[in-house]
Amino acid sequence: MAIPRSMDPADPSFNLFRSPFYLIAHADFKYHEDLDKVMAKMGVDRTTYRLLTVLLQEAPANIKVVCEHALLKRSTGGRAIERMREKGWVTTTLNEADHRVTDVHLTSEGKKMAKHLRQITSRQLHRATRGLTGAELRQLDDILNRIITNLSKLPIE
Repeated sequence: MAIPRSMDPADPSFNLFRSPFYLIAHADFKYHEDLDKVMAKMGVDRTTYRLLTVLLQEAPANIKVVCEHALLKRSTGGRAIERMREKGWVTTTLNEADHRVTDVHLTSEGKKMAKHLRQITSRQLHRATRGLTGAELRQLDDILNRIITNLSKLPIE
């Protein structure tokens, strides 16, 4: 595969603003820019949103798995889960099979909040993808998943 010269950081014609990973980061920044403000009015930060979203799909799950799926460090996720517990959005219990593991469960209030946040993020997704076809979105999904697979397998050095 030939990478276009303007996308290769080692090439003199490299253009940061055409670099795929700059564009991914820029799109992510723009996607969350106003979304973060809306969620903050409800007492939710991006970390909490990620955890609630994962838990809505995966609960109950142990803290390690929840944090991995939410793309968070265990310490960051653990602190956020504690704040969510204080708000009544989750409960935690020791795993019956392994008491060293803590499982996280969504409460009915947590499910309600997660579903509300999903409605808000749905509006943002529709806004962000306006003008794209379903086929284009599936292709984007496919490309991003291949990049993730590549980066998961190949060490840089």
